[in-house]
Amino acid sequence: MEGDGALVLDVGSSSVKCGFSGEDAPRVVVPSVVASLGARDQERAKVLRRLGTIEGGVKSLNLGGEDTDVQHVVNRGKVVDWDNMEKLLEGVFAVEMDAMQSDSLSMPILVAESPNTSKEDREKLTQILFETFKASGVAFANSAVLSLFASGRTRGMLLECGSGVSHAVPVFEGFSLPHALLKLDAAGQDVTSYLQKNFRKQLSYQSIRDMKHELANCNPVSGPGAITKKTEYELPDGTTVQVDGIYTSACIDQLFDPDEYGVENLDGGLGEIVVKSIQSCDTDVQADLFSNVVLAGGTTMTEGFSDRLKREIMNNGIDNPQISNLNVVPDARGNEPGYNSQRKTAAWIGGSILASLDTFPKISISKQDYEDTGSASIVNRKAVL
Repeated sequence: MEGDGALVLDVGSSSVKCGFSGEDAPRVVVPSVVASLGARDQERAKVLRRLGTIEGGVKSLNLGGEDTDVQHVVNRGKVVDWDNMEKLLEGVFAVEMDAMQSDSLSMPILVAESPNTSKEDREKLTQILFETFKASGVAFANSAVLSLFASGRTRGMLLECGSGVSHAVPVFEGFSLPHALLKLDAAGQDVTSYLQKNFRKQLSYQSIRDMKHELANCNPVSGPGAITKKTEYELPDGTTVQVDGIYTSACIDQLFDPDEYGVENLDGGLGEIVVKSIQSCDTDVQADLFSNVVLAGGTTMTEGFSDRLKREIMNNGIDNPQISNLNVVPDARGNEPGYNSQRKTAAWIGGSILASLDTFPKISISKQDYEDTGSASIVNRKAVL
C-alpha cells in the first residue's frame, strides 16, 4: 500500500480498473469476472485475471484442457451477483493491487459508478467496502462526470459507450442532470455478438473480438449508401479469410439505428439519445452542451465513430438553433490527442484527478460517519457527485 492517497475504482461490464489517486493511468485493468477454481489452481486463476480479453457473452474459457466456469459480475452496468462482487474486489485489492494490510485497506476509496446506479446498489457497495475491506472512507462519482473531468471540462454532453451499455449524460458545472439522462442497452459486447452471429466461419468469441478491434468501422450512413468493401483478415491459425464490409460496418450501425437491427430501445440510437437528452435541459445550457459533446468508452474509438455521431446529431437536431456550434470531442481529425488516447479509461482518470484534490475528504464519508449513523444510506446524502 502506498502513501496517503485514495484508491480509485471503476467496475464496468467488461473490466475493472483500479489504481491510486494522482496517477495518470490505472495500475490494474482486469476482466470483471470470477472463476470457480480450486486452491491448486491459484496460478491459473492469476493468468485468467490478467487475460484482459473477456467481455460479455463469454461463457467459459479452456485452461489446461479443462472448462472453467466464468461468471460475470456486472451486466449492462448493473451488479448481478454481490457475492461474486466481493470475490472480485478481494482479488483486485489483495492480489492485483497488494493494497491490503492485515485484512484492511485503511484508505479511502472513490468509486466511479454507472450513471444509472440505484441508491440500493450504492448502499450495498458502501457496506461491503466498509465492513469487508475496512476502507477508511468512501465516495461515489458519476462515471460520465469523471470522464468529462478527464477531458478538462466541467460542462458538456458526455456520450459513454463501453462494453455493456451506452449513456447520454448532460453535465453542468461538474454535476450531472439526472432528469435528462438517457441510455441504450447496447454497446461493445453487442457489436462483437453481431459479428460472431454473421461470420460464416465458426470462431471463438475472443477471435471475433480481435477482428472487431481491427476491422469494425462506422460508415457515414447506414443502408444503401454505405461503403461495404471486403477486407482480408488473418485468423489466429494463420489462414486468411475475406470479411464482408457489410458486417464490419453493420455491427456498429446497430448502435445508431437500433430499430433497423431489432435492438430494444426506448429513445432511439446514439444520435437520438444525445439530442433528446440535450433538449430535455434548460434552453440556456443547450448551446454549451451541443458545443461540448465528449466521447468516452472503448467503442467510441471505432474508426469513423465521431463523424457518424456528428452527422446523426445534426439530422436529429436540425430544428434546434443551438446546434449551430456542434462540436464532437475528439473528432476524426484528432483534436485533443491527449484525451483521445485516454477514452477507454477516462472515468478512472477523472476519478484520479478528483480524489487527489484537497477537497476530496469533504465529499466522502468516513468509517466513523458510517458507524455513527448505523446505515449505509448516509452515502446517498453526503458522498455522491
